[in-house]
Parts: sequence; C-alpha cells; structure tokens
Amino acid sequence: MAKFLFSRPLKKAHLRPCAWTFLSSLLLFSCLASQAWAATPLEVVKSTNEQVLAIYGKHRVVDAAVEKEIFAVIDPVTDYQTIAGAAIDHLCPQLTAAQCTTFKEIFTRLLRISSIKKLGRARAGRFEYRGEKVTGESAVVLSFAFFNDESVPLVYHMARRGDTWVIVNYVVDDVDTVKNYRKQFRSLLAKKSFEQVMVQLEGKIADLEKEK
Repeated sequence: MAKFLFSRPLKKAHLRPCAWTFLSSLLLFSCLASQAWAATPLEVVKSTNEQVLAIYGKHRVVDAAVEKEIFAVIDPVTDYQTIAGAAIDHLCPQLTAAQCTTFKEIFTRLLRISSIKKLGRARAGRFEYRGEKVTGESAVVLSFAFFNDESVPLVYHMARRGDTWVIVNYVVDDVDTVKNYRKQFRSLLAKKSFEQVMVQLEGKIADLEKEK
C-alpha cells in the first residue's frame, strides 16, 4: 500500500493544499497542546520555590553569583512593575512625571532585593501548599512558608500573562505588601520631601545588599 501511494510524484497543485492542511493542523495541535500543558498558578509558584530551595541547598554562602541564579528563577514570575504601580500610582498626582518614574524604579529595586533577604519570600526553608483559586485572569495561591520552626502564611496574588502566571502581590503573615507600602509611602511623603524619601529608600537597598 505504501509503495503504491508514493510510486509517482505528486503534482505541485496537489501538494500545496495538502501541505497547508498539514501545517494548519500542526499549528492548531501545538496551540492546543500549549494550552493543555500550561502551568497552573499553584504549579508556577511550587516550581519556582523548589528551584530556589535547590539553589540554596547547593551553596553554603549566598554571594552575588548565587543571588543572580535566584533572580533568574524569580524574576520571570514576579511582576515588580505592577506591584510598584499599585503601591505608588495613587501618589503620582502630587509628584512630577519624572519623580513618579524615579519612585517606581527605586521601589522596584527595593522589592526585588528584599525578596531574597532575611525573611523574604524566597528565604523560607520549605513550603506547604493549601490550594489555589482561579477567577478569570486572576488567581490566589495559598501556602505556608517555614523559617526554621516558624510557620508563616504566605498568599500569592497572581495574574495571567499570556500562557503563564506571574505574581502581582503577596501577603506575608497577613501583611499585604501593596497596602503596607501604600500606607508607608503616604506617611513618609507627608513628613519628608520627595528627595529625602528617595535617599531613605536607597539607603535601605544598600543595607539589604550588604546582608548575607
């Protein structure tokens, strides 16, 4: 049978529709397969945490090189810009456009470095997961982070970005990151100048960068 099917060459006019049909089917299959295998919010969080724990497990000293490895894991699944915007946008009307941009840039750096220092969400010894709740393009992942013998509830708020999920806020031990910073920044700018607040944030970043 196979010999008969391929015993004579197909005309180009016959080949093009067949090739196009095959290609279309292949693209459709790839699209459906991608959707079928797309990681859930819980799977994204769990995979990321497992990778970070593995990195910490391989290195006794967390130096700049190790931090680079960790950032390579957590950066793609953390939308720092959205977190910064949620914490700062309400203050921008009282700032210049340049000040608002600078504020977000500095705060993004602070968010990023604080996530892997001390009791940052990436510094837990292990995690336990209590499930996820997906509502349209948003999701919540419930977990507990264990720092030595201390158990801390850690809730990840996530948003769909294309075919994956990213973290857009997190609540650590019932402290909402976005709400907490919104309150702090409102209070700081009521007492200090914009320049003074930026110096304070830069100082905090410098202190965190020195920590091991």
